[in-house]
Amino acid sequence: MAFRTTASLRQSLKLRPAFELALRSSCLQLVLARWGLETAALMGLQGDQTANNDERKVRAVEAITDAMYKSGLDDHATLAEKEMLEKPYRSWEYSDYVYGDNWEALGALQWLLGRQHVILPYYSSFDRARLFRNTGIMPADPSTIEKFVDAFMSSQIRQHVDAQQLQNAVNTSEAWIWRARAQVLLGLREEIVNPATDQSTSEEETALEAALRTRHIPPSLRKIAVDLPKTIPLAAKHSLDKGLIGNIEGDDFGIVVEMKETVDQAPASQPRTATVPYQNLDSNHLDALRKIAESRFMAFAWSLEKIDAWDIEKTGELLSINPINAIWTPEGE
Repeated sequence: MAFRTTASLRQSLKLRPAFELALRSSCLQLVLARWGLETAALMGLQGDQTANNDERKVRAVEAITDAMYKSGLDDHATLAEKEMLEKPYRSWEYSDYVYGDNWEALGALQWLLGRQHVILPYYSSFDRARLFRNTGIMPADPSTIEKFVDAFMSSQIRQHVDAQQLQNAVNTSEAWIWRARAQVLLGLREEIVNPATDQSTSEEETALEAALRTRHIPPSLRKIAVDLPKTIPLAAKHSLDKGLIGNIEGDDFGIVVEMKETVDQAPASQPRTATVPYQNLDSNHLDALRKIAESRFMAFAWSLEKIDAWDIEKTGELLSINPINAIWTPEGE
């Protein structure tokens, strides 16, 4: 009977109104436009180029901030987003640059709004230039923001994805966020199984707790770390059977990677690819996959009102969007 309740709850996934998604998408695009300018400036400062502090870019930054207020987006942006936009050019801190992780969330929101046709595999990133073109928004022109949002203001606007498409997207997101979190726990497995006992006070955060918090891992997931070597192959099989992943490699989620050409190989007309087990990736690729999964998962969780604020920290409190992670839901439910 409990499983029947789960099935019923799954069918009741309900999105926020389309205009709310459009407003959130617009906020993301505005701050990501600023992120692009700041990232370009940072790269210039770290290299030989020092000509980034020109008046044109300063004016562009000011125009983006003005557009937020003139379009009314300041009523819908988070406090952190407003603070980032209000900072002078080239004064961002490290925590501000992390905002770039929101590109994948922007792609997921645009898919929900019908502006992005597909959700790419969870080992591929959305084309950032295309995401910007999809909305028609010019970050420094508030009228383009208003035009984009107005297209979704009518109460007669229908959802651009049907219930089954939405359910499939949520299920897939749950599978990949579970695998990303499992990889973090796998790397911390020794510390979890044999925790340090030299903490001076129980109120202090341990190194392990800090590692889990900064990677947004729900504390309750710690208990699965012991059996992960056995659980990951089972999760991969379930995910493949349910169509949540495309393939299995080495008893793990299969990741399609592009092969680099060697100097003695003629250029191929199409990039050569290979499928490798998730856990065989290097730390940089594992971190990239985790951020893709987190960002898309947050977009779906917020859009379905499973979290009440646009805050990546909130995802660290959420095990799944469905009552049970889609990997582990019994067949037929």
